[in-house]
Amino acid sequence: MRKLFLLLIVLATNLHAANLFQIPAASSPSTKLIIYGAADYPAISPLLMAFHRKYPNIDIEYTEGNTLKLYQKFLADQPNGPDVMLSSAMDLQFKLVNDGYARPYLSSETERLPHWANWRNEIFGFTYEPAVIVVNRTLLDSADIPRSRSELLTLLRRQNESLRGRIGTFDIERVGIGYLTWANDRQQTTSYGRLLEAFGNSLARQYPSSASMLQSLQDKELTIAYNVLGSYANSWAKVYPDLQVILPEDFTTLVMRSAFISRSARNLESARLFVDFLLSKEGQRILADASNLYPIRDDISGYETITSLIKVDDSRFKPIYLDLSLLAISDQSKKQIILDEWDSAMQSYP
Repeated sequence: MRKLFLLLIVLATNLHAANLFQIPAASSPSTKLIIYGAADYPAISPLLMAFHRKYPNIDIEYTEGNTLKLYQKFLADQPNGPDVMLSSAMDLQFKLVNDGYARPYLSSETERLPHWANWRNEIFGFTYEPAVIVVNRTLLDSADIPRSRSELLTLLRRQNESLRGRIGTFDIERVGIGYLTWANDRQQTTSYGRLLEAFGNSLARQYPSSASMLQSLQDKELTIAYNVLGSYANSWAKVYPDLQVILPEDFTTLVMRSAFISRSARNLESARLFVDFLLSKEGQRILADASNLYPIRDDISGYETITSLIKVDDSRFKPIYLDLSLLAISDQSKKQIILDEWDSAMQSYP
């Protein structure tokens, strides 16, 4: 068996840029499985390597990119493109599926998913995570650390000058998961308009990823980051204790990472094997243990599951489900209203 190696290629086109990682097959004859994914390769690689060990004759090609760029790349690459599409931008994923780009798949693993994580056996939730606030605790008095959006608003008004240019959030025009969480905020809270105004007045800085926000927090370029994905936030906080992760007490959005098999998949059998492995107890355990991702299954011991969270009476946790309500978020006219509101409120950081 030849030695495994990893090849990183930076792909650039005038429209899209993405990183391509390859795990070559270790036995013959081989087949190729093409996956597009928004998860950073270090987070998803333990799962990919475990799948490779189980199916050594499958050559794995993983293209990593931000959620919006992957969505655009998926469309641009048709009728070719990936066998499997993975992303946390649920609205973009659901739109692709609703537009006919997914191939239905039914198995014992897909059947055991809760109904809100499986839409028509075409798209499947495989992890969930909260959208959180992260602060650098060395830059705020403990009494000033915001536990909710109302406390964040109060802090921004009281310390507007000292926090100017020191608040970070996603660039919702360029990052799909950023738009999804912000559009959900708009639906969930009456303080949405005030929060948007406060961000604009504070010259909030816009970022392309959770990791870039967390890096700026650790470097003390930011004091507070808003709507960071919880898996990244918790991973960074374990390494950098100055970072404090906050689940907002008014409500905490839960986002699902989802997967679907492309209708134009060229390696359908390998795609089905991968989806089953992704949803299996073994795959879910790997994601939880090695990647700090929250399992969708409720039989992974030692982990809070989304099912247990949403059953809590008066729970702060508000999941976004895989259902037709996502089409309202991705509706182009409504999206343009949200983006226009954003543009009129936000000011460019100098």
